[in-house]
Amino acid sequence: MGDDFTIQGETSVAVSGDWESRGEAVFPLIRRLARQHPSVRTLLHLGDLRWVPARRVGKQRLHLYDGFLPKLDAELGRARLRLLLTPGNHDDWSSLQPAFVAHPERPRRLTPHIWALPRGLRFHIGGRTFLSFGGAVSLDADRGTAEIPTDDDMRRAAAGGRVDVLLTHEPSNAGIAAVERALEAHQRWSADRLDLSASSRRRVDHLVDQVQPSLSFHGHMHVGGRVDSGGRRTVALSVIGMPGNTVILRLGTLEVDSLETAETESNS
Repeated sequence: MGDDFTIQGETSVAVSGDWESRGEAVFPLIRRLARQHPSVRTLLHLGDLRWVPARRVGKQRLHLYDGFLPKLDAELGRARLRLLLTPGNHDDWSSLQPAFVAHPERPRRLTPHIWALPRGLRFHIGGRTFLSFGGAVSLDADRGTAEIPTDDDMRRAAAGGRVDVLLTHEPSNAGIAAVERALEAHQRWSADRLDLSASSRRRVDHLVDQVQPSLSFHGHMHVGGRVDSGGRRTVALSVIGMPGNTVILRLGTLEVDSLETAETESNS
């Protein structure tokens, strides 16, 4: 896969928030996309598949979470979809980081239909420029530093100038009410984790200021919402099983439709 990821004739893509390896909800969603939006060939995922590599036990390769990853790949294959992952804090950075450090320009192919995107990767689909900036602070536990974007990461990602669409797992401080309410539930998390999260969100704010995306997407907080400020739109996508987990992005206009709205229009 090169800088231009366009599949010929691609005019819309799907964008999804956290899936958390919940196959019972994810697999019906993929079938629904294939049935109701057959022209969509790319799914941009904002992290927390809970991807981990298979573990070798004797001569066997064992996948966690009830074999979610190979089952997901099979569903994607049947649906003729590819999934481009902007990794979240619950994806396995101990495996991803060495590959990204060795080849920061190269997506890592996890399965035949799933690629993980290095932090700061720029790419094109349908004439639109995208920037993937994965990772976030885990609020519930310390899972090491690899998951957290750094200032150097932010500067490298910003160096290429403006983009049409920014894809992050970590939220910015865009003013989405549901995100702010989730963060204000501070009794759930330690002060240290909240401080780290605040620093990481400010880093995303700086990146937004530098690359001036017309549209930004993020996940992580398991809540949905949208805000339009100063000509920039930010969309938070919720966790799988909740309204607002997956949307359709029209590449020509950068309009964002809920699945329900998109379905109504496609059937009219």
